[in-house]
Amino acid sequence: MSSNKPKTLSSYLPITAWLPACSAETIRADVLAGIALAALLIPEGMAYAGIAGVPPYAGLFAAAVGLLVYALLGSSRHLAVSPTSGSAAMLAALVGPLAGGDALTYMQMASAAAISVGALLLIGGIFKLGFVSEFIAKPVLKGFVFGLALTIMLRQAPKLFGVEKTKGNFFEQLWGLIQSLNHTHFLTLAVGAAALAVTFGISAIAPRVPSALVVFVGGILAVRVFGLADRGVEVVGRMPGGMPHFVLPKIGADNWAELLSGAVGIVLILYAEALAAARTFAAKYNYDVNPNQELKALGTANIASGLLQGFVVGGGMSGTAANASGGARTQLSTMVTSVLTLLTLGFLMPMFRNLPEAVLAAIVIHAVAHLADVGELKRYARLKTGGIWVAFTALIGVLAFGILNGLVLAVCLTLIALMKKLSAPQEAVLGRLHGTGTFVDIKRNPEAELIPGLLIFRPNAILFFANANRVMNHIRELVKQSPPQLRVIILNLEAASEVDVTSLDLLDQLRSDLHTMGIQLYLARVAEPVKDLFARSGFTERLGADRIFWGVDMAVETYLNSIAQSSEQFANTPTRPSAELSS
Repeated sequence: MSSNKPKTLSSYLPITAWLPACSAETIRADVLAGIALAALLIPEGMAYAGIAGVPPYAGLFAAAVGLLVYALLGSSRHLAVSPTSGSAAMLAALVGPLAGGDALTYMQMASAAAISVGALLLIGGIFKLGFVSEFIAKPVLKGFVFGLALTIMLRQAPKLFGVEKTKGNFFEQLWGLIQSLNHTHFLTLAVGAAALAVTFGISAIAPRVPSALVVFVGGILAVRVFGLADRGVEVVGRMPGGMPHFVLPKIGADNWAELLSGAVGIVLILYAEALAAARTFAAKYNYDVNPNQELKALGTANIASGLLQGFVVGGGMSGTAANASGGARTQLSTMVTSVLTLLTLGFLMPMFRNLPEAVLAAIVIHAVAHLADVGELKRYARLKTGGIWVAFTALIGVLAFGILNGLVLAVCLTLIALMKKLSAPQEAVLGRLHGTGTFVDIKRNPEAELIPGLLIFRPNAILFFANANRVMNHIRELVKQSPPQLRVIILNLEAASEVDVTSLDLLDQLRSDLHTMGIQLYLARVAEPVKDLFARSGFTERLGADRIFWGVDMAVETYLNSIAQSSEQFANTPTRPSAELSS
Protein backbone atom coordinates (compact mmCIF):
# COMPACT_ATOMS: atom_id res chain seq x y z
CA MET A 1 0.00 0.00 0.00
CA SER A 2 2.83 2.37 0.79
CA SER A 3 4.32 1.77 -2.64
CA ASN A 4 1.21 3.19 -4.23
CA LYS A 5 1.15 6.34 -2.10
CA PRO A 6 3.90 8.30 -3.94
CA LYS A 7 2.26 7.53 -7.29
CA THR A 8 -1.14 8.69 -6.06
CA LEU A 9 0.31 11.86 -4.56
CA SER A 10 2.27 12.72 -7.70
CA SER A 11 -0.84 12.35 -9.82
CA TYR A 12 -2.41 15.19 -7.79
CA LEU A 13 0.81 17.13 -7.11
CA PRO A 14 3.33 16.51 -9.92
CA ILE A 15 5.88 18.61 -8.03
CA THR A 16 6.33 15.71 -5.61
CA ALA A 17 7.69 13.64 -8.48
CA TRP A 18 10.22 16.06 -9.99
CA LEU A 19 11.34 18.26 -7.08
CA PRO A 20 13.07 15.51 -5.02
CA ALA A 21 14.93 14.42 -8.16
CA CYS A 22 16.47 17.86 -8.81
CA SER A 23 20.26 17.83 -8.83
CA ALA A 24 22.55 20.79 -8.14
CA GLU A 25 23.06 21.16 -11.89
CA THR A 26 19.30 21.19 -12.53
CA ILE A 27 18.73 23.80 -9.81
CA ARG A 28 21.44 26.03 -11.27
CA ALA A 29 19.99 25.75 -14.78
CA ASP A 30 16.46 26.46 -13.55
CA VAL A 31 17.50 29.50 -11.49
CA LEU A 32 19.23 31.05 -14.51
CA ALA A 33 16.24 30.25 -16.74
CA GLY A 34 13.87 31.74 -14.15
CA ILE A 35 15.83 35.00 -14.06
CA ALA A 36 15.77 35.23 -17.85
CA LEU A 37 12.04 34.44 -17.89
CA ALA A 38 11.35 37.17 -15.33
CA ALA A 39 13.05 39.68 -17.63
CA LEU A 40 10.39 38.84 -20.22
CA LEU A 41 7.27 38.24 -18.15
CA ILE A 42 7.48 41.21 -15.77
CA PRO A 43 7.29 43.88 -18.49
CA GLU A 44 4.88 41.75 -20.54
CA GLY A 45 2.65 41.17 -17.52
CA MET A 46 2.31 44.91 -16.99
CA ALA A 47 1.69 45.43 -20.70
CA TYR A 48 -0.98 42.72 -20.87
CA ALA A 49 -2.69 44.29 -17.87
CA GLY A 50 -3.19 47.30 -20.13
CA ILE A 51 -4.86 45.07 -22.73
CA ALA A 52 -7.12 43.61 -20.04
CA GLY A 53 -8.00 47.12 -18.82
CA VAL A 54 -6.68 46.64 -15.29
CA PRO A 55 -3.81 48.38 -13.40
CA PRO A 56 -0.26 47.18 -14.25
CA TYR A 57 0.27 45.71 -10.80
CA ALA A 58 -2.62 43.30 -11.44
CA GLY A 59 -0.60 41.81 -14.28
CA LEU A 60 2.25 41.11 -11.86
CA PHE A 61 -0.15 39.65 -9.28
CA ALA A 62 -1.53 37.32 -11.94
CA ALA A 63 1.94 36.31 -13.15
CA ALA A 64 3.31 35.60 -9.67
CA VAL A 65 0.30 33.52 -8.63
CA GLY A 66 -0.17 31.73 -11.96
CA LEU A 67 3.48 30.67 -12.23
CA LEU A 68 3.62 29.40 -8.66
CA VAL A 69 0.34 27.46 -8.63
CA TYR A 70 0.97 25.84 -12.00
CA ALA A 71 4.45 24.77 -10.85
CA LEU A 72 2.79 22.76 -8.08
CA LEU A 73 0.11 21.12 -10.22
CA GLY A 74 1.14 21.19 -13.90
CA SER A 75 2.43 18.22 -15.86
CA SER A 76 4.56 20.31 -18.26
CA ARG A 77 8.16 21.05 -17.31
CA HIS A 78 8.32 24.23 -19.39
CA LEU A 79 4.88 25.85 -19.60
CA ALA A 80 4.92 29.45 -18.30
CA VAL A 81 1.47 30.27 -16.94
CA SER A 82 0.95 34.02 -16.73
CA PRO A 83 -1.16 36.70 -18.44
CA THR A 84 -1.34 36.26 -22.22
CA SER A 85 -2.31 38.73 -24.89
CA GLY A 86 -5.23 36.66 -26.17
CA SER A 87 -6.82 35.94 -22.80
CA ALA A 88 -6.34 39.59 -21.75
CA ALA A 89 -8.09 40.85 -24.87
CA MET A 90 -10.98 38.41 -24.48
CA LEU A 91 -11.27 39.36 -20.81
CA ALA A 92 -11.59 43.03 -21.73
CA ALA A 93 -14.26 42.19 -24.32
CA LEU A 94 -16.20 40.23 -21.70
CA VAL A 95 -15.90 42.58 -18.71
CA GLY A 96 -16.01 45.98 -20.44
CA PRO A 97 -19.74 46.03 -21.27
CA LEU A 98 -20.66 44.79 -17.77
CA ALA A 99 -18.58 47.20 -15.68
CA GLY A 100 -20.36 50.38 -16.79
CA GLY A 101 -17.15 52.43 -16.84
CA ASP A 102 -16.48 52.11 -13.10
CA ALA A 103 -12.82 51.21 -12.45
CA LEU A 104 -13.42 49.41 -9.14
CA THR A 105 -16.30 47.36 -10.57
CA TYR A 106 -14.16 46.54 -13.59
CA MET A 107 -11.34 45.22 -11.41
CA GLN A 108 -13.77 43.15 -9.34
CA MET A 109 -15.30 41.67 -12.47
CA ALA A 110 -11.89 40.94 -14.00
CA SER A 111 -11.00 38.91 -10.91
CA ALA A 112 -14.42 37.24 -10.93
CA ALA A 113 -13.95 36.33 -14.60
CA ALA A 114 -10.65 34.63 -13.73
CA ILE A 115 -12.43 32.63 -11.02
CA SER A 116 -15.16 31.68 -13.52
CA VAL A 117 -12.60 30.58 -16.10
CA GLY A 118 -10.75 28.61 -13.44
CA ALA A 119 -13.91 26.90 -12.23
CA LEU A 120 -14.80 25.75 -15.75
CA LEU A 121 -11.26 24.47 -16.35
CA LEU A 122 -11.22 22.66 -13.01
CA ILE A 123 -14.58 21.01 -13.70
CA GLY A 124 -13.28 19.97 -17.11
CA GLY A 125 -10.25 18.34 -15.50
CA ILE A 126 -12.33 16.51 -12.89
CA PHE A 127 -14.64 15.11 -15.57
CA LYS A 128 -11.73 14.38 -17.93
CA LEU A 129 -12.84 16.73 -20.72
CA GLY A 130 -9.36 17.40 -22.03
CA PHE A 131 -10.37 16.19 -25.48
CA VAL A 132 -12.67 19.22 -25.95
CA SER A 133 -9.74 21.38 -27.09
CA GLU A 134 -9.47 19.25 -30.21
CA PHE A 135 -12.86 20.47 -31.42
CA ILE A 136 -11.53 23.76 -32.77
CA ALA A 137 -10.04 23.18 -36.20
CA LYS A 138 -6.53 24.56 -36.63
CA PRO A 139 -7.40 26.88 -39.58
CA VAL A 140 -10.29 28.31 -37.55
CA LEU A 141 -8.05 28.86 -34.53
CA LYS A 142 -5.33 30.42 -36.68
CA GLY A 143 -7.81 32.79 -38.30
CA PHE A 144 -9.28 33.77 -34.94
CA VAL A 145 -5.86 34.37 -33.38
CA PHE A 146 -4.74 36.36 -36.46
CA GLY A 147 -7.78 38.63 -36.09
CA LEU A 148 -7.18 38.86 -32.35
CA ALA A 149 -3.57 39.96 -32.95
CA LEU A 150 -4.65 42.67 -35.40
CA THR A 151 -7.29 43.88 -32.93
CA ILE A 152 -4.77 44.07 -30.07
CA MET A 153 -2.20 45.91 -32.20
CA LEU A 154 -4.77 48.43 -33.39
CA ARG A 155 -5.88 49.09 -29.80
CA GLN A 156 -2.27 49.90 -28.88
CA ALA A 157 -1.75 52.20 -31.87
CA PRO A 158 -3.30 55.33 -30.25
CA LYS A 159 -0.71 55.07 -27.45
CA LEU A 160 2.05 55.09 -30.08
CA PHE A 161 0.68 58.20 -31.76
CA GLY A 162 -0.40 59.95 -28.56
CA VAL A 163 -4.02 60.30 -29.68
CA GLU A 164 -7.41 59.39 -28.21
CA LYS A 165 -8.87 55.91 -28.66
CA THR A 166 -11.95 55.31 -30.79
CA LYS A 167 -14.68 52.83 -29.85
CA GLY A 168 -16.27 50.27 -32.16
CA ASN A 169 -15.11 47.27 -34.14
CA PHE A 170 -11.73 46.97 -35.81
CA PHE A 171 -12.70 48.92 -38.91
CA GLU A 172 -14.34 51.72 -36.92
CA GLN A 173 -11.28 52.00 -34.69
CA LEU A 174 -9.01 52.01 -37.74
CA TRP A 175 -10.99 54.82 -39.35
CA GLY A 176 -10.97 56.76 -36.08
CA LEU A 177 -7.18 56.38 -35.85
CA ILE A 178 -6.72 57.62 -39.41
CA GLN A 179 -8.90 60.64 -38.74
CA SER A 180 -6.94 61.52 -35.59
CA LEU A 181 -3.48 61.28 -37.15
CA ASN A 182 -3.36 65.04 -37.64
CA HIS A 183 -3.29 65.29 -33.82
CA THR A 184 -0.26 63.01 -33.50
CA HIS A 185 2.11 63.85 -30.66
CA PHE A 186 5.39 63.44 -32.51
CA LEU A 187 7.61 63.05 -29.46
CA THR A 188 5.36 60.19 -28.24
CA LEU A 189 5.51 58.67 -31.72
CA ALA A 190 9.30 58.91 -31.70
CA VAL A 191 9.47 57.11 -28.33
CA GLY A 192 7.09 54.40 -29.52
CA ALA A 193 8.83 53.96 -32.87
CA ALA A 194 12.21 53.70 -31.15
CA ALA A 195 10.84 51.08 -28.75
CA LEU A 196 9.40 49.08 -31.66
CA ALA A 197 12.67 49.28 -33.60
CA VAL A 198 14.69 48.12 -30.58
CA THR A 199 12.38 45.22 -29.67
CA PHE A 200 12.13 43.87 -33.21
CA GLY A 201 15.82 44.57 -33.88
CA ILE A 202 17.02 42.74 -30.78
CA SER A 203 14.70 39.80 -31.51
CA ALA A 204 16.17 39.49 -35.00
CA ILE A 205 19.84 39.99 -34.09
CA ALA A 206 20.10 38.61 -30.53
CA PRO A 207 16.91 36.64 -29.75
CA ARG A 208 18.20 35.48 -26.34
CA VAL A 209 18.42 39.08 -25.09
CA PRO A 210 15.19 40.15 -23.29
CA SER A 211 14.16 42.93 -25.65
CA ALA A 212 11.06 43.78 -23.57
CA LEU A 213 13.23 44.44 -20.52
CA VAL A 214 15.69 46.52 -22.56
CA VAL A 215 13.02 48.94 -23.84
CA PHE A 216 11.26 48.85 -20.46
CA VAL A 217 14.35 50.13 -18.65
CA GLY A 218 15.35 52.35 -21.57
CA GLY A 219 11.94 54.04 -21.59
CA ILE A 220 12.09 54.82 -17.86
CA LEU A 221 15.63 56.23 -18.18
CA ALA A 222 14.66 58.33 -21.21
CA VAL A 223 11.78 59.94 -19.32
CA ARG A 224 14.00 60.80 -16.35
CA VAL A 225 16.97 62.03 -18.41
CA PHE A 226 15.09 64.03 -21.05
CA GLY A 227 12.07 65.08 -19.00
CA LEU A 228 9.69 63.51 -21.53
CA ALA A 229 6.72 63.56 -19.14
CA ASP A 230 6.96 67.35 -18.95
CA ARG A 231 6.99 67.49 -22.75
CA GLY A 232 3.67 65.70 -23.20
CA VAL A 233 4.68 62.03 -23.33
CA GLU A 234 2.11 59.99 -21.38
CA VAL A 235 3.58 57.84 -18.60
CA VAL A 236 2.06 55.13 -16.42
CA GLY A 237 2.12 57.33 -13.32
CA ARG A 238 1.90 56.25 -9.70
CA MET A 239 2.30 52.47 -9.29
CA PRO A 240 1.27 51.15 -5.87
CA GLY A 241 3.35 48.23 -4.67
CA GLY A 242 2.68 45.50 -2.13
CA MET A 243 1.87 41.81 -2.12
CA PRO A 244 -1.29 40.22 -3.52
CA HIS A 245 -3.84 39.43 -0.84
CA PHE A 246 -7.11 37.52 -0.69
CA VAL A 247 -10.19 39.42 -1.89
CA LEU A 248 -13.48 37.80 -2.83
CA PRO A 249 -15.00 39.81 -5.71
CA LYS A 250 -18.23 41.51 -4.65
CA ILE A 251 -20.54 41.34 -7.62
CA GLY A 252 -24.17 40.33 -8.04
CA ALA A 253 -25.48 36.88 -8.93
CA ASP A 254 -26.58 38.13 -12.38
CA ASN A 255 -23.06 39.33 -13.13
CA TRP A 256 -21.60 35.99 -12.01
CA ALA A 257 -23.96 34.21 -14.42
CA GLU A 258 -23.00 36.49 -17.33
CA LEU A 259 -19.29 36.09 -16.58
CA LEU A 260 -19.62 32.32 -16.35
CA SER A 261 -21.35 32.05 -19.72
CA GLY A 262 -18.84 34.40 -21.35
CA ALA A 263 -15.93 32.53 -19.78
CA VAL A 264 -16.66 29.45 -21.91
CA GLY A 265 -15.09 31.06 -24.96
CA ILE A 266 -12.02 32.17 -23.02
CA VAL A 267 -11.62 28.63 -21.70
CA LEU A 268 -11.65 27.12 -25.18
CA ILE A 269 -8.97 29.42 -26.57
CA LEU A 270 -6.88 29.55 -23.40
CA TYR A 271 -6.76 25.77 -23.03
CA ALA A 272 -6.09 25.15 -26.73
CA GLU A 273 -3.20 27.63 -26.64
CA ALA A 274 -1.74 26.25 -23.40
CA LEU A 275 -2.02 22.60 -24.45
CA ALA A 276 -0.41 23.35 -27.83
CA ALA A 277 2.55 25.05 -26.11
CA ALA A 278 2.88 22.27 -23.52
CA ARG A 279 2.76 19.50 -26.14
CA THR A 280 5.24 21.27 -28.40
CA PHE A 281 7.97 21.32 -25.77
CA ALA A 282 7.02 17.95 -24.28
CA ALA A 283 7.64 16.42 -27.71
CA LYS A 284 10.88 18.34 -28.11
CA TYR A 285 12.26 17.19 -24.74
CA ASN A 286 10.71 13.71 -24.81
CA TYR A 287 8.19 13.67 -21.96
CA ASP A 288 4.41 13.48 -21.68
CA VAL A 289 1.78 15.96 -20.56
CA ASN A 290 -1.58 14.95 -19.12
CA PRO A 291 -4.38 17.00 -20.75
CA ASN A 292 -6.78 16.49 -17.85
CA GLN A 293 -4.13 17.40 -15.28
CA GLU A 294 -3.43 20.52 -17.35
CA LEU A 295 -7.09 21.49 -17.01
CA LYS A 296 -6.89 21.11 -13.24
CA ALA A 297 -3.62 23.04 -12.99
CA LEU A 298 -4.78 25.91 -15.22
CA GLY A 299 -8.13 25.99 -13.43
CA THR A 300 -6.57 26.21 -9.98
CA ALA A 301 -4.09 28.85 -11.19
CA ASN A 302 -6.93 31.03 -12.50
CA ILE A 303 -9.02 30.65 -9.35
CA ALA A 304 -6.01 31.62 -7.23
CA SER A 305 -5.23 34.56 -9.51
CA GLY A 306 -8.81 35.83 -9.27
CA LEU A 307 -8.89 35.52 -5.49
CA LEU A 308 -5.54 37.33 -5.17
CA GLN A 309 -6.50 40.39 -7.27
CA GLY A 310 -5.10 39.09 -10.54
CA PHE A 311 -6.90 38.22 -13.76
CA VAL A 312 -6.99 35.41 -16.33
CA VAL A 313 -3.75 33.50 -16.89
CA GLY A 314 -2.78 30.95 -19.52
CA GLY A 315 0.18 29.13 -21.00
CA GLY A 316 1.54 31.38 -23.73
CA MET A 317 3.84 30.09 -26.45
CA SER A 318 6.28 33.02 -26.21
CA GLY A 319 6.83 32.71 -22.45
CA THR A 320 7.12 28.94 -22.67
CA ALA A 321 9.60 29.18 -25.54
CA ALA A 322 11.68 31.69 -23.57
CA ASN A 323 11.64 29.38 -20.55
CA ALA A 324 12.83 26.41 -22.62
CA SER A 325 15.48 28.37 -24.52
CA GLY A 326 16.77 29.73 -21.20
CA GLY A 327 17.68 26.18 -20.22
CA ALA A 328 14.78 25.32 -17.88
CA ARG A 329 14.55 21.68 -16.91
CA THR A 330 11.70 21.74 -14.40
CA GLN A 331 9.01 24.08 -13.11
CA LEU A 332 11.54 25.31 -10.55
CA SER A 333 12.39 27.97 -13.14
CA THR A 334 8.87 29.42 -13.06
CA MET A 335 8.91 29.34 -9.26
CA VAL A 336 12.06 31.49 -9.40
CA THR A 337 10.27 33.85 -11.79
CA SER A 338 7.32 34.02 -9.40
CA VAL A 339 9.59 34.98 -6.51
CA LEU A 340 11.32 37.67 -8.60
CA THR A 341 7.91 39.04 -9.61
CA LEU A 342 6.89 39.27 -5.96
CA LEU A 343 10.15 41.06 -5.13
CA THR A 344 9.43 43.50 -7.93
CA LEU A 345 5.99 44.15 -6.47
CA GLY A 346 7.43 44.70 -3.03
CA PHE A 347 10.36 46.98 -3.85
CA LEU A 348 10.50 48.20 -7.45
CA MET A 349 7.00 49.41 -8.34
CA PRO A 350 7.63 53.10 -7.53
CA MET A 351 10.44 53.11 -10.11
CA PHE A 352 7.99 52.28 -12.89
CA ARG A 353 5.92 55.46 -12.64
CA ASN A 354 8.03 57.06 -15.40
CA LEU A 355 7.40 54.23 -17.88
CA PRO A 356 6.00 55.69 -21.15
CA GLU A 357 2.66 54.29 -22.29
CA ALA A 358 4.10 54.17 -25.82
CA VAL A 359 6.78 51.74 -24.63
CA LEU A 360 4.15 49.45 -23.10
CA ALA A 361 2.29 49.58 -26.40
CA ALA A 362 5.45 48.64 -28.28
CA ILE A 363 6.02 45.67 -25.96
CA VAL A 364 2.48 44.45 -26.61
CA ILE A 365 2.73 44.87 -30.38
CA HIS A 366 6.03 42.99 -30.46
CA ALA A 367 4.60 40.21 -28.28
CA VAL A 368 1.53 39.59 -30.48
CA ALA A 369 3.08 40.22 -33.90
CA HIS A 370 3.97 36.54 -34.35
CA LEU A 371 0.31 35.62 -33.94
CA ALA A 372 -0.48 37.36 -37.24
CA ASP A 373 0.95 34.37 -39.10
CA VAL A 374 0.77 35.27 -42.79
CA GLY A 375 2.99 32.31 -43.70
CA GLU A 376 0.51 29.83 -42.26
CA LEU A 377 -2.37 31.37 -44.20
CA LYS A 378 -0.31 31.12 -47.37
CA ARG A 379 0.29 27.45 -46.62
CA TYR A 380 -3.46 26.85 -46.26
CA ALA A 381 -4.01 28.54 -49.63
CA ARG A 382 -1.29 26.41 -51.22
CA LEU A 383 -2.70 23.15 -49.85
CA LYS A 384 -6.14 23.88 -51.40
CA THR A 385 -8.10 22.05 -48.69
CA GLY A 386 -10.52 24.91 -48.08
CA GLY A 387 -8.74 25.82 -44.85
CA ILE A 388 -7.82 29.29 -46.12
CA TRP A 389 -11.47 30.30 -46.51
CA VAL A 390 -12.39 29.02 -43.05
CA ALA A 391 -9.40 30.84 -41.52
CA PHE A 392 -10.16 34.03 -43.42
CA THR A 393 -13.83 33.97 -42.37
CA ALA A 394 -12.82 33.57 -38.72
CA LEU A 395 -10.34 36.44 -39.10
CA ILE A 396 -12.91 38.79 -40.64
CA GLY A 397 -15.46 37.70 -38.03
CA VAL A 398 -13.20 38.93 -35.22
CA LEU A 399 -12.48 42.21 -36.98
CA ALA A 400 -16.08 42.93 -37.93
CA PHE A 401 -18.06 41.56 -34.98
CA GLY A 402 -15.63 41.81 -32.07
CA ILE A 403 -13.60 39.27 -30.15
CA LEU A 404 -16.31 37.29 -28.35
CA ASN A 405 -18.74 37.29 -31.28
CA GLY A 406 -15.83 36.38 -33.53
CA LEU A 407 -15.06 33.46 -31.23
CA VAL A 408 -18.66 32.23 -31.46
CA LEU A 409 -18.40 32.48 -35.25
CA ALA A 410 -15.10 30.56 -35.18
CA VAL A 411 -16.61 27.72 -33.14
CA CYS A 412 -19.65 27.60 -35.43
CA LEU A 413 -17.33 27.44 -38.43
CA THR A 414 -15.57 24.47 -36.88
CA LEU A 415 -18.85 22.64 -36.39
CA ILE A 416 -20.04 23.49 -39.90
CA ALA A 417 -16.77 22.32 -41.42
CA LEU A 418 -16.95 19.09 -39.41
CA MET A 419 -20.55 18.36 -40.39
CA LYS A 420 -19.85 19.16 -44.03
CA LYS A 421 -16.90 16.79 -44.08
CA LEU A 422 -18.78 13.98 -42.36
CA SER A 423 -21.97 14.43 -44.36
CA ALA A 424 -20.18 14.19 -47.70
CA PRO A 425 -17.67 11.33 -47.43
CA GLN A 426 -15.45 10.63 -50.42
CA GLU A 427 -16.91 7.26 -51.37
CA ALA A 428 -15.04 4.87 -53.63
CA VAL A 429 -15.87 2.06 -56.03
CA LEU A 430 -13.14 -0.57 -55.69
CA GLY A 431 -11.46 -2.73 -58.31
CA ARG A 432 -8.84 -5.46 -58.06
CA LEU A 433 -5.24 -4.93 -59.07
CA HIS A 434 -4.40 -7.59 -61.66
CA GLY A 435 -3.02 -10.79 -60.20
CA THR A 436 -3.42 -9.69 -56.56
CA GLY A 437 -5.95 -9.70 -53.75
CA THR A 438 -5.64 -5.93 -53.34
CA PHE A 439 -8.69 -3.74 -53.97
CA VAL A 440 -8.27 -0.03 -54.69
CA ASP A 441 -10.25 3.02 -55.78
CA ILE A 442 -10.76 2.74 -59.54
CA LYS A 443 -10.75 6.53 -59.98
CA ARG A 444 -7.23 6.78 -58.61
CA ASN A 445 -6.11 3.48 -60.11
CA PRO A 446 -7.67 3.09 -63.59
CA GLU A 447 -5.69 -0.10 -64.15
CA ALA A 448 -7.72 -1.88 -61.46
CA GLU A 449 -10.19 -4.35 -62.96
CA LEU A 450 -13.89 -4.62 -62.18
CA ILE A 451 -15.27 -8.11 -61.63
CA PRO A 452 -18.34 -8.82 -63.81
CA GLY A 453 -21.57 -9.01 -61.85
CA LEU A 454 -19.97 -7.48 -58.75
CA LEU A 455 -19.91 -3.95 -57.30
CA ILE A 456 -17.54 -3.17 -54.41
CA PHE A 457 -18.35 0.09 -52.65
CA ARG A 458 -16.56 1.81 -49.74
CA PRO A 459 -17.82 4.89 -47.86
CA ASN A 460 -14.70 6.59 -46.47
CA ALA A 461 -16.30 7.77 -43.23
CA ILE A 462 -18.42 6.68 -40.29
CA LEU A 463 -22.10 6.18 -41.10
CA PHE A 464 -24.44 8.44 -39.14
CA PHE A 465 -27.65 10.39 -39.59
CA ALA A 466 -26.06 13.23 -41.58
CA ASN A 467 -24.51 11.10 -44.34
CA ALA A 468 -26.29 7.73 -44.32
CA ASN A 469 -29.05 8.73 -46.75
CA ARG A 470 -26.50 10.19 -49.16
CA VAL A 471 -24.40 7.01 -49.09
CA MET A 472 -27.39 4.71 -49.66
CA ASN A 473 -28.69 6.86 -52.53
CA HIS A 474 -25.26 6.81 -54.12
CA ILE A 475 -25.32 3.00 -54.04
CA ARG A 476 -28.77 3.02 -55.66
CA GLU A 477 -27.49 5.31 -58.44
CA LEU A 478 -24.57 2.98 -59.04
CA VAL A 479 -27.00 0.04 -59.28
CA LYS A 480 -29.00 1.89 -61.94
CA GLN A 481 -25.82 2.57 -63.93
CA SER A 482 -24.54 -1.01 -63.64
CA PRO A 483 -25.03 -3.74 -66.31
CA PRO A 484 -28.14 -5.93 -65.90
CA GLN A 485 -26.05 -8.91 -64.77
CA LEU A 486 -25.16 -7.24 -61.43
CA ARG A 487 -25.60 -9.97 -58.79
CA VAL A 488 -23.77 -8.86 -55.64
CA ILE A 489 -22.85 -5.62 -53.93
CA ILE A 490 -20.01 -5.76 -51.40
CA LEU A 491 -20.18 -2.87 -48.93
CA ASN A 492 -16.74 -2.30 -47.37
CA LEU A 493 -17.33 -0.77 -43.91
CA GLU A 494 -13.71 -0.48 -42.79
CA ALA A 495 -14.06 3.30 -42.24
CA ALA A 496 -17.39 2.96 -40.39
CA SER A 497 -16.18 2.26 -36.87
CA GLU A 498 -19.64 3.27 -35.64
CA VAL A 499 -23.17 3.07 -37.08
CA ASP A 500 -26.17 4.87 -35.60
CA VAL A 501 -29.85 3.89 -35.68
CA THR A 502 -30.61 6.02 -38.75
CA SER A 503 -27.82 4.34 -40.71
CA LEU A 504 -28.91 0.89 -39.51
CA ASP A 505 -32.47 1.43 -40.70
CA LEU A 506 -31.37 2.77 -44.08
CA LEU A 507 -28.94 -0.11 -44.50
CA ASP A 508 -31.74 -2.58 -43.75
CA GLN A 509 -33.97 -0.82 -46.30
CA LEU A 510 -31.18 -1.05 -48.88
CA ARG A 511 -30.83 -4.78 -48.19
CA SER A 512 -34.58 -5.23 -48.73
CA ASP A 513 -34.63 -3.18 -51.96
CA LEU A 514 -31.65 -5.07 -53.39
CA HIS A 515 -33.24 -8.41 -52.52
CA THR A 516 -36.37 -7.39 -54.44
CA MET A 517 -34.13 -6.64 -57.45
CA GLY A 518 -32.41 -10.03 -57.18
CA ILE A 519 -29.15 -8.54 -55.90
CA GLN A 520 -27.39 -9.83 -52.80
CA LEU A 521 -25.72 -7.55 -50.25
CA TYR A 522 -22.41 -8.60 -48.69
CA LEU A 523 -20.66 -6.68 -45.91
CA ALA A 524 -16.88 -6.71 -45.41
CA ARG A 525 -14.50 -5.45 -42.73
CA VAL A 526 -17.24 -4.72 -40.20
CA ALA A 527 -16.04 -3.42 -36.82
CA GLU A 528 -16.90 -5.55 -33.79
CA PRO A 529 -19.16 -2.90 -32.15
CA VAL A 530 -21.07 -2.60 -35.44
CA LYS A 531 -21.43 -6.39 -35.61
CA ASP A 532 -22.86 -6.34 -32.10
CA LEU A 533 -25.40 -3.70 -33.14
CA PHE A 534 -26.37 -5.75 -36.21
CA ALA A 535 -26.91 -8.81 -34.02
CA ARG A 536 -28.98 -6.97 -31.38
CA SER A 537 -31.23 -5.39 -34.01
CA GLY A 538 -31.88 -8.61 -35.92
CA PHE A 539 -30.19 -7.20 -39.02
CA THR A 540 -27.64 -10.03 -39.07
CA GLU A 541 -30.43 -12.62 -39.16
CA ARG A 542 -32.25 -10.82 -41.97
CA LEU A 543 -29.07 -10.35 -43.99
CA GLY A 544 -27.56 -13.74 -43.22
CA ALA A 545 -24.49 -14.21 -41.03
CA ASP A 546 -22.70 -15.90 -43.96
CA ARG A 547 -22.79 -12.60 -45.85
CA ILE A 548 -20.62 -10.73 -43.36
CA PHE A 549 -16.90 -11.20 -44.12
CA TRP A 550 -13.64 -10.34 -42.42
CA GLY A 551 -12.13 -8.97 -45.63
CA VAL A 552 -13.10 -7.86 -49.13
CA ASP A 553 -10.99 -10.62 -50.66
CA MET A 554 -12.98 -13.27 -48.75
CA ALA A 555 -16.27 -11.74 -49.95
CA VAL A 556 -15.03 -11.68 -53.54
CA GLU A 557 -13.84 -15.29 -53.30
CA THR A 558 -17.26 -16.35 -52.02
CA TYR A 559 -18.92 -14.54 -54.92
CA LEU A 560 -16.61 -16.10 -57.51
CA ASN A 561 -17.15 -19.57 -56.03
CA SER A 562 -20.92 -19.08 -56.21
CA ILE A 563 -20.58 -18.06 -59.87
CA ALA A 564 -18.43 -21.09 -60.60
CA GLN A 565 -20.92 -23.41 -58.87
CA SER A 566 -23.81 -21.88 -60.81
CA SER A 567 -21.93 -22.37 -64.08
CA GLU A 568 -21.09 -25.97 -63.18
CA GLN A 569 -24.69 -26.76 -62.26
CA PHE A 570 -25.87 -25.23 -65.51
CA ALA A 571 -23.36 -27.27 -67.49
CA ASN A 572 -24.42 -30.52 -65.76
CA THR A 573 -28.18 -29.94 -66.18
CA PRO A 574 -29.64 -32.62 -68.61
CA THR A 575 -31.06 -31.17 -71.81
CA ARG A 576 -33.75 -32.63 -74.02
CA PRO A 577 -32.80 -34.10 -77.44
CA SER A 578 -33.35 -31.74 -80.31
CA ALA A 579 -35.95 -34.01 -81.82
CA GLU A 580 -37.99 -33.90 -78.64
CA LEU A 581 -37.67 -30.16 -78.56
CA SER A 582 -38.93 -29.90 -82.11
CA SER A 583 -41.89 -32.04 -81.31
